[in-house]
Amino acid sequence: MAHNDQVLGQEPRKEASKRAMAISMITHADAFQVLLLQAAEGGRGKVLFGESLQRAREAALPFMLGEEFPSVYLEHPLIGDPSLDVTVLFGGIKPGTRVDSPIAGEHAAMLDWYAVVRREREEICCGFELDTKEETPPMAGIHFQPRTNDDLVRPFCEAVGEPDRADLYLDLASRMPVRWPLSYFGLFRGRLGSPLRACGYLSDVECETCASNPARLAEVFDTIGFTAYDEAMLAQITTLMATAPHVVDFQFDVFSDGRLGPTFGIDVQFGIERPEAVLATFEDGVGAKVMGLLEDWGVADGRWREAVRSAFARAIPVTLDDGGIGRYAFTLMPQWVKTRWTDGVLQPSKLYHLAKGTLLDSKD
Repeated sequence: MAHNDQVLGQEPRKEASKRAMAISMITHADAFQVLLLQAAEGGRGKVLFGESLQRAREAALPFMLGEEFPSVYLEHPLIGDPSLDVTVLFGGIKPGTRVDSPIAGEHAAMLDWYAVVRREREEICCGFELDTKEETPPMAGIHFQPRTNDDLVRPFCEAVGEPDRADLYLDLASRMPVRWPLSYFGLFRGRLGSPLRACGYLSDVECETCASNPARLAEVFDTIGFTAYDEAMLAQITTLMATAPHVVDFQFDVFSDGRLGPTFGIDVQFGIERPEAVLATFEDGVGAKVMGLLEDWGVADGRWREAVRSAFARAIPVTLDDGGIGRYAFTLMPQWVKTRWTDGVLQPSKLYHLAKGTLLDSKD
């Protein structure tokens, strides 16, 4: 008699095998630790993150909240003393969500406001920026992405307890050229005199224009009152934009009196959408070219090669709440390098990695 996998009500062998191999559902905190261990594996932790690796792990775990795994970015310098900062941006959260950490500061009103508003405006997000360079981490920074929803800026800042910051953002937004719209900002509470960091995204067309015409950058800077630049700085910015066509983010600092600070920054995107594309990008693609420039300019050293080796993607079987079998995917890959100029002088660069955990619906 031919063998039948499903005899007397027994489940198929293939499904039974999957069920035996599946582990219990993975929490956001579990997923973050897996991703951080992967980033630090093979001695990379000491080279890239130094002594702050364990601090970052402990500091970030209470922030791993939300209805889905938050958008997590690991940030480390590409030259100088190694360290690790972590940005955590929430998707949907439930009212009453709280972060059990003293460095979260007062945040109940902010998260309750966000939990309600995001159900109608799914394009927005907010979260925290964790600085773990020092033995005692300071209060986490606040990050908010209203995108085109400028009407949300003031109520958000009021919920945070920083209502005056809204005026700084909205005033600059009103002065920005059409093709330089603001989209998000960050602020630090408890840091006397700290500026608001106002940021936006450039279209591909505007990037191409700036990459080929330094005068366009100068025109924008002059229009909004940013004076801390010179011809050498313009040349470096246009060179980076020409090398990496995915440059989309820009940043300005705004002080409490409305003055723009002396720092301008851009995030040089690599255009990487899947981990398997990382090696090619950093062997002879955009990543390699950008890193070569930064090394030549003295704002990066060879550690980026170790950072690139941390990229990975893996899915494992998990038991779902309904008893079925699903898959949980881990993804870690570099996304962009941050370059900043202060008073026209290029500063040490930093690399950002996306660390992502995703529950896949497939039960195949």
